[in-house]
Amino acid sequence: MLLEKLKKDLIEYLKTGEKIKISVTRLLLAAIKDKEISQRKDQVNEEGINDNQILDIINKMIKQREISAKTYIEGKRKDLADKEMIEAEILSIYLPKQLTDEELKKIINSTIKNTKAHSIRDMGNVMKVIKENYSGKCDFQKVSKFVKDKLATIEK
Repeated sequence: MLLEKLKKDLIEYLKTGEKIKISVTRLLLAAIKDKEISQRKDQVNEEGINDNQILDIINKMIKQREISAKTYIEGKRKDLADKEMIEAEILSIYLPKQLTDEELKKIINSTIKNTKAHSIRDMGNVMKVIKENYSGKCDFQKVSKFVKDKLATIEK
């Protein structure tokens, strides 16, 4: 389980004194804990958080750092942008290998076929299936664009 790996890695980072990795891992574990508490409060999931949810949190944290880095670069603060990008790289260690565009397109085509999607109105169902099966393995903004384009061509 990914959560156990994160906790084990934090202990290792503490032993080796890798401050940036300690900081990033602690932030990630705090975000996971927040999600667990939120789910318990909403009574969504009594069993705790699963790996797909952790991968979603990691992806969100990476995107936040990329946006911050871009903002820092625009503000001519390369030092802060570099720090954000280093944090994003550390977070990406925990992501599975990302799917290529070709692999994504094959998955989208088969998912559209399996869900019998015929129009843009079916996009939610297609995205739900892909998210359930490939969470953390792809950029869902890109998936969304590919699905929308494919469904638009089918609809015509």
